[in-house]
Amino acid sequence: MTECSCDTSLQNGGSASEGWHWGGCSDDLHYGMWFSRKFLDAPYKNSSESDILSAMHLHNNEAGRVAVAKLMQVDCRCHGVSGSCAVKTCWKSMSSFEKIGNYLKDKYENSIQISDRLKRKVRRKEKNYRKIPIRKEDLVYTNRSPNYCVEDQKLGISGTHGRECNRTSEGADGCNLLCCGRGYNTHVVRHVERCECKFVWCCYVRCRRCESMTDVHTCK
Repeated sequence: MTECSCDTSLQNGGSASEGWHWGGCSDDLHYGMWFSRKFLDAPYKNSSESDILSAMHLHNNEAGRVAVAKLMQVDCRCHGVSGSCAVKTCWKSMSSFEKIGNYLKDKYENSIQISDRLKRKVRRKEKNYRKIPIRKEDLVYTNRSPNYCVEDQKLGISGTHGRECNRTSEGADGCNLLCCGRGYNTHVVRHVERCECKFVWCCYVRCRRCESMTDVHTCK
């Protein structure tokens, strides 16, 4: 990554009247977009997959690139006497992976189902909304995901009933998310283990027997 070049299109430009100019080393977005298309899109352009799946992957790849471009940020550094910021040098840089990831997560939550009857063409599946165009930044899918919250033996899904969860976590292991809104049960578990072990000459280890009580939460 240290050998990546700067975006030369932003050098020596700016606005003298507003007291800033392009400088530094802007991230080369255009090269990144070109390389991404060459590296990520190639498998789907000559793929044995169904045409609609290839079209879906190509569209979503482009949506990811659009997200990176849309969230590019401008950073500036001030120059002047005693930090007066009379002149600023500015450059463009990518947003953090966290910011881009949150943006794409929102797009994922609002993704659009497309028809699987068309070849190489991305179009909404719902007839009432087909006149509304799908934007480049939208994520699309062909088939709805199964409900992983409920057991389905035919699909090999065990569901989340009885799964142990973390009451204080906001992540995937948290009770609010893992239990799919059904709530959770709490019960106390008694743990017995060896503790405070010491080596006694010669030659054995002597330990105490320790007991502890722990709250365990499981999904309803």
